[in-house]
Amino acid sequence: MKGVMVLGLIICMIGGCTTLHPIANAPSDLSQRFGDGGVLQPGDRVIITTLAGAKHRFRVRSVRDGVIYGDRDSVAFSDIASIDRRDFSSPKTAILVVVIAGVVGAIAAATRSASHPNVGL
Repeated sequence: MKGVMVLGLIICMIGGCTTLHPIANAPSDLSQRFGDGGVLQPGDRVIITTLAGAKHRFRVRSVRDGVIYGDRDSVAFSDIASIDRRDFSSPKTAILVVVIAGVVGAIAAATRSASHPNVGL
C-alpha cells in the first residue's frame, strides 16, 4: 500500500521536471525564426496561443510552409499570438529527487518504528 502511494506521488510530480519558456510573442518574427526549423524541433512540446485566444497543446511533428504541425493539430504562423515550449528543468528535477527521497525515507522510518517490539510500552 505504501509503495503504491509513493509511486502515485512520483507520477503526480513528473510534470515538475519541466518548465515553460516563451519562444515567440510577435507574429511578425515567426517566419524568420521558424522558417529554417531551428527554433522548434520535432518532439518539442509546445503550447501555442492563437490570436483568437485558443490554446493548442501538442508535440511538434514538423515546421514547414508557415505552419507548425503536431500529430493531430496544426497552427499557421499567421494565427499565432505566442508560443511556449516545455523544456527540461534541472533545478526542478533535483528538487523532485530530494522530495521523493525524503518521502521514501520517512515512510521507511515510520514502517520500522511501527514494527519495533518496544513501541507502545
